[in-house]
Amino acid sequence: MIDPLFREMIGELPSFAPEVTAVIRAEIPQYSVVPEQEHMRDVRAQLHWLLEGLDQGIMPSPGYLRESSRLGAARAAQGLPIEALLGAYHIGYRETWNAMMRHAVGRGQQAVTELAAQVTLFWAWIRELTNAVAVAYEGVVRSELSAQEDRYRRLIEAMASADPADEATVTLARSLGYDPAGEFQAFRGRSGDLPSGGLESFRRYAATVPGVVVATIHGGAMSVLSQGVQDRVILRSLSRAIRAARTVKQGAGATRLPLGIGLPRAGLPGAADSFQDADGALSLALRQGGGAVRYSVAWLQASLAEQSRRLGDVLGAGARTAAAHPHLAAAVTAYADHGFVPTAAARALNVHPNTVVYRLDRWTTLTGWDPRTRDGLLRSLLALDLCPVAVPAAQMPRP
Repeated sequence: MIDPLFREMIGELPSFAPEVTAVIRAEIPQYSVVPEQEHMRDVRAQLHWLLEGLDQGIMPSPGYLRESSRLGAARAAQGLPIEALLGAYHIGYRETWNAMMRHAVGRGQQAVTELAAQVTLFWAWIRELTNAVAVAYEGVVRSELSAQEDRYRRLIEAMASADPADEATVTLARSLGYDPAGEFQAFRGRSGDLPSGGLESFRRYAATVPGVVVATIHGGAMSVLSQGVQDRVILRSLSRAIRAARTVKQGAGATRLPLGIGLPRAGLPGAADSFQDADGALSLALRQGGGAVRYSVAWLQASLAEQSRRLGDVLGAGARTAAAHPHLAAAVTAYADHGFVPTAAARALNVHPNTVVYRLDRWTTLTGWDPRTRDGLLRSLLALDLCPVAVPAAQMPRP
């Protein structure tokens, strides 16, 4: 008794499909990205396949599955969320089942019973078609993400080129939403310091703020290039991402993420310079045991940080002395930080002023640099900031 029912439903599709389309668009507002006539046409085609399959008692053909895959790919390209796409299928089939049941009720109990027996085939159609749609959708999204990742990487690589403002880079920057003539700020870290999933979490957080942020991992480095976003917002988003991605065990006593923050600079050449800033600041952050270092604050040390190996022959005496006698290094730092006044440095260290004078003299004896002179103080402070410990303390002479 229900075979004519399916054919009647097929005949009603010119009016029924627009009704179903309207219900979908009302319940799922995201469908506004899909042109209404296109949406209506696809709903009608999908329902026609379903009703024909029920009429003939067959599963979806390979041709129907290919068309469903095409539809899933098209919706992905239109930016429709996958949950909205799958939700639309369920709404469409819900409305169709209810309409068929109304027809069956009008035909009597036997028709209702026969229609109920078709529920397994009905749900098999839903499963097969939505699976084809979801697989195609995921493939398009994965391909788009891969292409986007490639654009991110190429832009960051262009910052190290001889001419970061060439036509290809300008076009690439525009495709990612940047104003090539605007102000850029670069950030650099080490990819190995990010927990698993940290980059993806950071991108999600950064996407919620105004401005443009590109973040990628390439060649062992984490690179971030922002425009129109304050650096404190980038730091906050990165901290949130790391907390979200870390396990509780990793979070306990974890080392602060070393990060170099470049100076905001204008244009794509400025973006390249900002990355150089960030690289120097990162080198300094690594020598300081982690944390964020701003080039705008520590520009001198950051500029010299990457030359620390070569500077070791010049500044190594200070680093070795500091490792063996940290109280002498503390006296030098306090002296510089408190107006070059021994009494003020003594108060900061909670010692007698004569002790500070003695320690400065002892530092001069061991290093050959008098911190009460311009050259001696400069060498001393740079040694403390830049040079790693080269000789164990046990090998150093005692005062």
